[in-house]
Amino acid sequence: MLAVRRIRPDEGPVLRATRLAALADAPGESTTTLARAQAHDDDHWTSSAAANASGPLQATFFAEADEAERAEPIGLVGAYANRSGVVNLVGLWSAPGYRDIGVATALIDAVAAWAVSGGHTRLRLWVVERNEYARRFYEQAGFSSTGTSMPYEPDPRISQVEMVLEL
Repeated sequence: MLAVRRIRPDEGPVLRATRLAALADAPGESTTTLARAQAHDDDHWTSSAAANASGPLQATFFAEADEAERAEPIGLVGAYANRSGVVNLVGLWSAPGYRDIGVATALIDAVAAWAVSGGHTRLRLWVVERNEYARRFYEQAGFSSTGTSMPYEPDPRISQVEMVLEL
């Protein structure tokens, strides 16, 4: 069984551990690096968890397995809202061993529900152009490319492609 929930304000250490696991697992797919994330102090993670635990402007969601021995999240996604009715989806990740079983889809669904409850009309994300697996996944989830691209911050020789989902 899979459950998705919004982060709690006291989960700074859980957010840190999960985000570092995601960056270690998939380097080169995020606009930050593992070293940069590791350099953040505890106050950063504590304030990030608190800021993403409530309110209509930003949110973090964890996916959890219904397994007594599995204490840490098996998936993570962040979201932040723009004034234009767009919610940006960032940092979607499923832990190894929990891929292709609906974790990422459940996380996207949680962001979509949160977005709709805030009156937003569109989800947007940027995916590294070379990541065909992720692009196909997002297309299957209903996202479509807008045709807009931009340089990937860690390596401007690589492009990111904008994809949107109308809610």
